[in-house]
Order: sequence, then C-alpha cells, then structure tokens
Amino acid sequence: MTWIRRALAVGAGFGLAAAAIDLWLAFFGVMALRTGRSPVTLAGNLLLSIALGTVLSLLCAIALRALRRATPILHLVCLCASWFLVERWVWIDAPLFVLGALVRPLGAGMLVLSVLALERFARRFALLPWVFAGVAAIAALVAPTLYLAATTPASAPRADLPPAREGAPDVVLVVLDTVRADHMASYGYPRDTSPTFDALAREGAWFADATAPATWSLPSHASLFTGRYPSSHGATQSLSALDNRYPTLAEVLAARGYETFCFTANPWISDGMGLTRGFAVQNQSWKTGHRDSFTGRLLERLALGPEDKGGARVADAFAAWRSARAADARPAFVFLNFLEAHVLYHKLPREYASRFTDLPKAELRRISRDVYGQLVGGPRVDLNSVTTPTRALYDGGVAYTDELLRRVVDALRKSGTLDRTILVVLADHGEILGERGHYFGHAASVYQLVVHVPLLVRYPPRVAPGTRVDRPVSTLGVFATILDLAELEPPPTLQVGSLARTADGGGAASAPVLSEGVALQPENPKSDGDDPQMLSGQHLRAYRSGSWKLVETNRGGPFLYDLARDPTEARDLAPQRPEEVARLATELEAVRVRLALPRLSEIGAGPAAAVDEATLQRLRELGYLPQ
Repeated sequence: MTWIRRALAVGAGFGLAAAAIDLWLAFFGVMALRTGRSPVTLAGNLLLSIALGTVLSLLCAIALRALRRATPILHLVCLCASWFLVERWVWIDAPLFVLGALVRPLGAGMLVLSVLALERFARRFALLPWVFAGVAAIAALVAPTLYLAATTPASAPRADLPPAREGAPDVVLVVLDTVRADHMASYGYPRDTSPTFDALAREGAWFADATAPATWSLPSHASLFTGRYPSSHGATQSLSALDNRYPTLAEVLAARGYETFCFTANPWISDGMGLTRGFAVQNQSWKTGHRDSFTGRLLERLALGPEDKGGARVADAFAAWRSARAADARPAFVFLNFLEAHVLYHKLPREYASRFTDLPKAELRRISRDVYGQLVGGPRVDLNSVTTPTRALYDGGVAYTDELLRRVVDALRKSGTLDRTILVVLADHGEILGERGHYFGHAASVYQLVVHVPLLVRYPPRVAPGTRVDRPVSTLGVFATILDLAELEPPPTLQVGSLARTADGGGAASAPVLSEGVALQPENPKSDGDDPQMLSGQHLRAYRSGSWKLVETNRGGPFLYDLARDPTEARDLAPQRPEEVARLATELEAVRVRLALPRLSEIGAGPAAAVDEATLQRLRELGYLPQ
C-alpha cells in the first residue's frame, strides 16, 4: 500500500505547512493586539491541521484511484481544492478571513509542489521543504511568547505584603463585558436576562444611570484600574498598552496588604496590555479562551469545540480558589471578567443560544458570523433578517453572563464570606445591535447604547439594601468607592470620587461624568456612513449634566440630547438650543482644564502628559510606588 503511505505523508506535510502559515498570520495579530495564545493551545491547532491534511489527502487519493486519475499533480490539486472547501465551510465573509482561506491551501500547495519538483530532480533534497515547514511551525509556536516577553515592560520587583488593616474586607470586582444596561430586567427590559444581577441590586446600591468612561475593553478597563479617563491614561489604541504612570487598583490594594487575583478569558486583560499590573496571581484563561481561528471554527462546526468564550473556566477557577482559601487568609482583591455577551454572539451553550429564539443553531451561527463579518469589513447584512435573531442571541449571552455571575456569588455564599465582601458588578461598555443603521458593535460612538452600563455595589456593613441612585454617575468612581468602603485612603491620581457618597445622598465627589471615544482608524471620508457620530478618524467626548448630554467631536458637532425626553438620542437639539450647548460646553471646558485632559484635536498628537514630580513623591510616600 505504497500509495496510502504516500497520501498520508503528503497530507501530513500539507497540513503542517498550512498550520505554519496560519500560525505566522496569527502572529501578526499578536503584534497588533499584544495578546497571544499559549504554546500548548497553538500546538493543538497545529496537530488538528496535520490531521485534517492527512484525512483530506487520503480521501483525494482514494477518489482519484477510483477514477483512475491518480497522478501527483491531480492529487495536489484535489487536496488544495478540498482544503479550500473546508475553509469555505467555516469561513467568515470578510477580507482578512477570505485572504487566510486562500493563502493557507495555496501556500501549502506550493510547498508540496516544491517537494514533487525536488523528488524528480534530486530525491535526497525532497525532505528539505518539510524540514522548512516544521522549523517554521515550531518557530511560530514560540514566537508569541518570546515577542511578548521582549516587548512587555518588566514589572517592579514585588515586595513582601505589609500587614492589612484589622478586619479588612475582601473585594470582588466583576465586569460583565459588553452588557448594556437596557437589556437587563432591573433596567426595564421585558426579558428575564439578569435574575442574579437584579437580586444583588436589591441587596445593595443599584445605579440607574451609570456611564462607562470608554467605548471598548482596553480603555475602559484601563480607566477602571487607574481611576482616570482614557485621554489621560493613554491606553486607547490596540498598540497602546497601559503604562506605569498611574498606580492601578491592584497595586494600591497590594500596598495595603491585599493579595490580588485576576480571573479572565478576555485577551485584553493581559500583561502585554499592561492591565494586569499589580495582580500577583493570574488565571490567564484568555490564553486558551475564545479566538476566531480557522481551527477553532472547524472544531465548532464539528461540535468538538468549547461552547462558550471561556466564562465557564473563569467561574470554575474562581470557585475552586474560593473553596481552597483558608479562613484566616489575608484579605483578597479578586477581579473577574466574563466575555460571553461579546461577538461572536452565537458562541454560547445551546440552552442560552436558543433561550429567546426558535431558529436552529446552524442558522443562528450563520447570522452571527455574517454580523461579525460586517463588523470586520465584510458585506452589509440585511437588517430585516438579522436584527431580531441577533438581539435574541445577545440576550442569551447576557443571560449566560448572569448565570456565571450566579456561580461567583454562590461560591462566596458557600464560603460564608459574601456579606463580608465588597462586591461590585458592572459592565465595561454596551453594544449597538442595529439601532444605528447597519452597525453592530461598540467602539465607534458614545451613544447611550454603548456607554450606559449596569452597576451595583453590595456590602451590607456600609451599603443599605435597596439603595437606588438615579443621578448620573461615572463607573470611573469604582476605584475610589472600593477604597472608601474598605476604609483606605485613595491615591491623589483619581479623577472621580467615591460613589458611596452619591448613594448616601451626596454626589459632588463622584462628578464629572464623561465618556471618551478615540478613533481606532485614520480619517477616510470615503468609508464614512451617514451617522455623524461614527465617522472615521473621529475622537468624541460626551459630558452629562442631569438629563442633558453634550457630545463634542473633532470632526463636526457638537450634538445635544435631552435623555429624559429622548432616551434613544433620536433628535439632536444643538441647532435649536445654542444657549444650552454654550452652557454645557463651558462646564465641559472647565472640567477638561481641571483634569488636565487634552483637547480632542490634541489626542494622538504626542505622548500624554506625565505625572508631576510632587504627585509622584506623594505616591511613593503613601507606598503606591517604589521609592
């Protein structure tokens, strides 16, 4: 059976070459996003590609022998075509994905062709292409780890933890990634998507009008961890990691004797982006979590891949940690992020993907991929056919996120620590689901759909059950709130004060309420749509004053909305209310100057201003920075 052995060898080599190409294509993403999967996960993808190439090669060989057309060239053509058909079976219709679907089989085919040529003229050299492919694949396996190690700033040596305050509470901070407020029952949504969150809200302080400072994960988490607005901390682009100018919440709590832990499957919450600075222990589920790779899509179509985006692993890891933790352990600060409401919307356990729709899973998968394809540059979707099922899928993601939150709460309750824990639950941003033209996603605007987020604070010793806060607040105040409830002095770098004072009837310390959106792409008028708040190269800053919302941009505007009368921001009142625009613009300018924020036209023009030496010295004296 020489032909079988040859077919297996060619197929394995073809799969190896395709995997090497795929791994190096993924490495460009590592360089752009500064996040990479673990070598073990990448090795699993490589083995899957080799297995696929082997199976397809054997099937092609059998078919050609049956047709009596078994020649090496025809076998190679058949193998390339069959691999492409598999790619087409699982692809996303967007330029980058289509390019990968072409490059992988064509590149692997050229490598096999070189082997055939070498066999014909010098058989002893025929192994060289396979050796080359193997070396390239092995190099690609370790390249992400080496690159991130070489380009990630070294953390300061971790000193021994000082004694914690007697009776200091644990702190658990949970981010429900991409969950918008108006799709939760406690905010008036008719679907029962959030029973756990709603129950917790009744047991603590519930914030009806909380605003996220940013429009996507990196800047929003950087703001959450530093207590500063995006244009101040500077982590606003895919390549702009959070630097060490400002102490993070984890660093501040560690300096006060807390052990710090991070559990997340979100790849933005990683060392490469600077967001894990101060965490002593990291679960790093993001290294094996959701990625939309070719092999991942193939496993999904074969019903062999994970059902979610890593949330179950995060919840299980937290529960195991909580169960194993000694009763007399130091106080702990724990951060968790659940990514389940994020695109791709269909990547959910079946019961949640189908909770609010009767469409079959295959149809939901197709719709979800079409919507994602549009988001990353593919053809426009038909709103009439995709909006309703997409919202149903998104609501399933919200419901599943809430279920994961329940597991966290149950672990705390089972350990007997829930009522002694400062528990803060919020979202980093919301999501547009076709309400603004054809747009699905979140990074492109500061509409309420994106920046109005759920927020609750539960801590029975200090926060009365059933507390409701209706006035606008910024989630930037979570940093100060946690320190306030833990009876710790905040660092002088915070730009928003404690929300606990707002819940007590105060509120001046929690102002101002801003949202900032920094353009992720350069200005290109040819790509602009009809929405004046979603233009390329556009920086935005939204300011809240009561029910009024002013939006300033560097490419037009301003825009003015009265959210009490127009919660969907359907009517821009700026032309009719110039006096209101002038008043709010004056207030916003005073806030900008007081907080030393750059003008919108200055964002991206150079490095953000450094912290002055007096502030640095005070941080050192307080123990937030090394001497």
